[in-house]
Amino acid sequence: MRRLWIFLTLSVSIAVSRTVAAADWPDGYIVYEESKSPDERYGILVPTYEAWEKDGSLEDTNYFANLKDRRLMGKIQGADYFEHQNHRGLKTIWAPDSSWCVVQYDGRFGFDSISILEPKDSNFIQTEIGKRIDKALATAIWKNEKSHDGEEGSGGDATTYFRIGANRSVQVRASSTTDPKELDPKHCRYGLFFGTFDLRSKKWLNAQAQRLGPEEYDATTFGDIDSDLKDESFQTQDEKAKWLDQQMNAAYTTARLILPSARFAEVKQEQIKWLKQRDAATSMEEKCNLMVARIKTLQELLW
Repeated sequence: MRRLWIFLTLSVSIAVSRTVAAADWPDGYIVYEESKSPDERYGILVPTYEAWEKDGSLEDTNYFANLKDRRLMGKIQGADYFEHQNHRGLKTIWAPDSSWCVVQYDGRFGFDSISILEPKDSNFIQTEIGKRIDKALATAIWKNEKSHDGEEGSGGDATTYFRIGANRSVQVRASSTTDPKELDPKHCRYGLFFGTFDLRSKKWLNAQAQRLGPEEYDATTFGDIDSDLKDESFQTQDEKAKWLDQQMNAAYTTARLILPSARFAEVKQEQIKWLKQRDAATSMEEKCNLMVARIKTLQELLW
């Protein structure tokens, strides 16, 4: 399938930042456990299920809080989550020094909003970045056409991956489909976004979106190999090798999509050389170990 690239204008700030005022500690709220910062100073307060049953509007009010001082730092704009809510999600990715985090609110499929939160004195700064990701995906996916219902298409339902970079930056990769239930493959569209957002300037240092074919989309929906291995079990080394081969092909395909052509040409030669090394292995266990190491190398290139 023809691939279409969309390059965002990097000289214009594309995030909306706001300083959010503090408030009193609320009743009926808990600290969302997975939202705590590495130093356990900060976290996100969400309504309990019981509190939401009494007041359904509470799902739109989540708080960023200083947990050690038991002090609210303000409401999170665009929040939509309460404890154990069905078809919704909340995840945070913290900088190692606990000075900022990425917060993503998920809908039934894909994300509803993505923001960066920075504690600042008794308040915090919220910078929204999800709308630009969705817009870039929509532009790439629906360039020169409309969705099958005759309306302008959205960026689809994206699966996101983040990595905290150096100098207050975050690297983002998002694979998107307009048909997450796989009910209408004829009209389905796929896209890939990747870029680096600089928190100091509130700008994308680089950001690109590309239309994908279905096989390319499948190849880009993978996570970290170490984490993925923990979720898998294999009865034999042969079975493990087949699974690892699929993961390596996915990482290699994604590298082809993301890397500049000159750099990928080098990767292709490295891959050919590595394949000879793998084929010379004397045991299946050795082959598997070589494959895990190679997948890690390929995945590092994607950031």
